Amino acid sequence: MNSKKQLIIHADDAGLAWSENKATQVGMLKGSISSTSLMVPCPWFYEMAQFCLQQPELDYGIHLTLTGEWKTYPFRSITAPAKIPSLVDKQGHFYPKRKHIRNSAVLEEVELELTNQIEYALSLGLKPSHLDSHMYTLGFGKIFWIYTRS
Repeated sequence: MNSKKQLIIHADDAGLAWSENKATQVGMLKGSISSTSLMVPCPWFYEMAQFCLQQPELDYGIHLTLTGEWKTYPFRSITAPAKIPSLVDKQGHFYPKRKHIRNSAVLEEVELELTNQIEYALSLGLKPSHLDSHMYTLGFGKIFWIYTRS
């Protein structure tokens, strides 16, 4: 039996900001970061997606996002806000707290937004190795069931 242990360093929130992307890219290219996950609704997602497409040997996934915790840096949904009113505020931004998703999200709207995030990433040519959840927002009851089906 091989008792050798391995350490995986995962950098989530890629796509959040240019600085997040740069640090993740350098770490992945130099080997100090093993894996990353990209936040599709974030402003710098496209830049990070292009990096991943140019480095197909790297491990990356999609960081499914339904919350935007930054007060002065809100995230907008991929889906038109009118189609997912339980997930966004009047400006079309995700709510900052997980409790809003747990208490108020309509499951069909959750499934639509998650599907659209995944499909948009795939439409760019990305081939993610995994899905994970921003702020563990998808770990609640029936929402978890949707997440595990995605």
